[in-house]
Formats: sequence, C-alpha cells, structure tokens
Amino acid sequence: MEEFLKSGNHPSKILVTEKWLDKYEELSQNINKSLITVVSEEVLASAVSTKNPDGIAALVKVSSIRNCDFNNNDDFILVLDRIQDPGNMGNLFRTALAAGVNKILLAGGAHPLGQKVLRSSCGSVFHLPFKRFDGEEEEVINSLMRSLNQFSKNGFQIISTSSHNKNPKKSQKPYWEIDWSKRTTLILGNEGKGIHKIIQEAFNETITIPHSELVESLNVACVAVPLLLERKRVAYTSTSRIQK
Repeated sequence: MEEFLKSGNHPSKILVTEKWLDKYEELSQNINKSLITVVSEEVLASAVSTKNPDGIAALVKVSSIRNCDFNNNDDFILVLDRIQDPGNMGNLFRTALAAGVNKILLAGGAHPLGQKVLRSSCGSVFHLPFKRFDGEEEEVINSLMRSLNQFSKNGFQIISTSSHNKNPKKSQKPYWEIDWSKRTTLILGNEGKGIHKIIQEAFNETITIPHSELVESLNVACVAVPLLLERKRVAYTSTSRIQK
C-alpha cells in the first residue's frame, strides 16, 4: 500500500483495521479520510484472497494505473515474452525499476496486477508503466512485433536474449560486448520456450550470459539482473572516468 500511494495512483476505496491505523499512524495521515472504511480483521480477511492480510486493502480502478504511452525521451524498454510465473514477473518489474527501465511491454503471460505478482514486485508495478498485449498467441506476437518495428524505426537497438547453450548456429555475444549507451529494447523470453521464433528471426542481435554447460539455462529473473543493471554500470563507470 505504501508503494501504491508513493506512486501517485489513487484508490477508489480503502478497507483498513484499527490495528493497522495505530501501527502506521504517520502513513495514514496521507490517506484521504473519505476513502477509508474501518473494518474488523475478520471482515477484511473475508474481502480479500490473501491468507494473512496485513490490515489494509484497496479497491483500485485499472484505468488509474499508469499508462504506457511512448515518450520520445524513453531510451530503455523491456519486453517480456509470455513470462508465466507470477514470482518471476514480479521480480522482473522490481529489477527493471532498479535499472531505470522506462516502460515494459508484455506479450501475454502472468498479469502484473495479479496478487502474486504485486507481492513479489514489492510495489514496483505501481511505479513502472506497462502495456500488456492480450489474445491468442499469434495475435499477441503480431501486436508485439508492430511495437518492436516502431522502436527500431525510432533508433532503438533490439536485443534478444538466449541461453549460452541454445541456438549454437545463431551468432551470440556476451552481454558486455554490446553498446549499452544506445537506446535499447531488451527482450526476455518464456521460461520454457524462450523468445518466440518470429521475434528471433526478425532481430539478429542476440546476447547471452556465458555459464557452465552443466546448467542448461538460467532462470529468467536471474538473467535479468546482470543484463538490466549492466546499462547502469556502463553509465556509472563512464562518468567516473570523465571525472578523473
């Protein structure tokens, strides 16, 4: 709830217990009192699906969540191709926010507003604009391709990711060999199938994280950490050299 309020989004109604109000008195002062309905712990528990609610729940209109209109100042876009696991999705949002990603495009997969995703993201979903393509797989991929082609026309380098041990015939670079200072769209693929074949064939730039052959592939949420934060590392080290 704290992250939701910090993000500038506005709930339509808030259910809260007396215990929560007493515990978070300072935070509660920033909540519009007209939105608050004080209920018992039993009533709150019956109103939400969380097994152990922490004393507060909010009703939020989906339309109030930050939109994902393209901005000419955007220079770092993350694309998540059919990520299924809610825990992975939440962690990806959290890492993307830490890395300074401007927006996230989602080709189906777990919904960012699902409770498991919201919890694992620690509220990051509320701070990071996203757009989700829904429908049948073909429709979703075609919609994503239209966006990727537009990004490419706007000067973005489109970077696909691949396991170090997959696609041996396709040219791959270690992730530190690309120019992260350029406007970049990074694509991470489905946990089992990877990035859709249509997308792989359309964009040739592929990076990987070299690792032991004893491991077939790495978890997508783990892969995201070095890849997304590499851009910040490059920017930081470049600035440090200039200052010296």
